[in-house]
Amino acid sequence: MRRRAPSPLGALGRKVAVCRHSFQIAEMVGGVDVDQKETSELLNILVSGAFGALAGALMSLVVNFWIDWNKRRGLRKNLMFEPQEKRGCRVTARIHNGYVLPLSNVYAYISVEHGPSDVLHPPLGYRAYIVPGDHKFEEDRLCWSMAGNPPHVDIYAGEKQSLEVLEIAPSGEWIQIPSESGWGTGGGISRVFLRMNRYNATIKIVSKETEAKEFKLQIDPFDNTTPLKMPTAET
Repeated sequence: MRRRAPSPLGALGRKVAVCRHSFQIAEMVGGVDVDQKETSELLNILVSGAFGALAGALMSLVVNFWIDWNKRRGLRKNLMFEPQEKRGCRVTARIHNGYVLPLSNVYAYISVEHGPSDVLHPPLGYRAYIVPGDHKFEEDRLCWSMAGNPPHVDIYAGEKQSLEVLEIAPSGEWIQIPSESGWGTGGGISRVFLRMNRYNATIKIVSKETEAKEFKLQIDPFDNTTPLKMPTAET
């Protein structure tokens, strides 16, 4: 049986088919390359945007933290304690907010360095939270010189509020320290009655907007003009 010679047209057709197939593959590969390029550009945009948003959020956080820190620092730095002269039997102090922003819910706590024998029973007609044998008198609340002797007040920018600190008996027998309930008469309950001695004390002012600030004091009941003094710099 004789073999037929290959047809030139058939060979040409096969070559055309191979070229067409190669071109289709090239087109497909080229299409993939275009898609990868677009995806890469999109990812770069998204990453850049994410980093920009993160940087903006961090900057906003830092700025807000600095503003809050500066406000607290200014309030604390400009909070001043001004002992007043004795008026009658009682001694007060002015708490001055020298900053441009207000203070709210301002409380005052007093500590007095004393021994157990310095604590006295309340005189007849008086009441006190702390009596001989009770816990140590330390960081207890005072009251303010307003109607009802409230335990806390607001102090607006540039304002001074009067704080009740102590009372010296006309007879010279005791020192009375008030509480958040007021004084030991008229329905109130004082904090404690102490012997007539000189004492070192600390008054801490606490508010909602800033850190507590302490003021070192001396109580000298034998000084008829200024029984309450500030011998050292405040902390």
